[in-house]
Amino acid sequence: MKESRIERLSPLSGAAAMIFMLVGIVIFNNYEFLPPAERIAEFLNSNAPQVYTGGYIASLSTFFLIWFAGSVRSALIAREGGNGHLSTIAFGGGVAAAVVLGISFVGIFASGLRASAPGGITPVGAVTMIDFYAQLTGQLFGIFMAVFISAAAVVSLRTGLFPSWFGWASLVVSFGLLTPYAYAMLAFAILWLLVVSIWLYVRGISVVDVTPIGEPV
Repeated sequence: MKESRIERLSPLSGAAAMIFMLVGIVIFNNYEFLPPAERIAEFLNSNAPQVYTGGYIASLSTFFLIWFAGSVRSALIAREGGNGHLSTIAFGGGVAAAVVLGISFVGIFASGLRASAPGGITPVGAVTMIDFYAQLTGQLFGIFMAVFISAAAVVSLRTGLFPSWFGWASLVVSFGLLTPYAYAMLAFAILWLLVVSIWLYVRGISVVDVTPIGEPV
């Protein structure tokens, strides 16, 4: 079966998700940990266009992350065989992570819009929205990414889809995402998207290529 151009480029959706996510966060540009409510409201009211622009751009990463989850599932299930149990778990984790991420960034977008309206946003409204965003991205997103990464890592370690060192490193990252220090592992989770995206694209791995790469561990 001949691979279409869309199938060939699909793995790069992971890199696109990472780019949109990081560009949006940079534009949003509010990295202080648990600032006072009044300071959050002041920041949002003073930088409303910057906030809702960053939130909008970052929310687009959801589209690419779901697409990437599908691409990873295709690569995994072609090698896992059987009913593709772990491949399906990985796909579910990726989609759930994308939905949580989208909701969190839409919250940032909504905060910026409210701040740009007459009267701006109140300290109570500001701290509620920002804390909600922080917990979704810092905790719940990490949990679902742990599902995505760990299931993919187990399939890889069984089949040799990725180098064995990367499979074990992926498991370490996924376990770290389940600890109280998950926020410190988020950078590695996002980097995982880029590495897997480029690896699958460069190696031309897709649902139509079912030959395992390397030797299973």
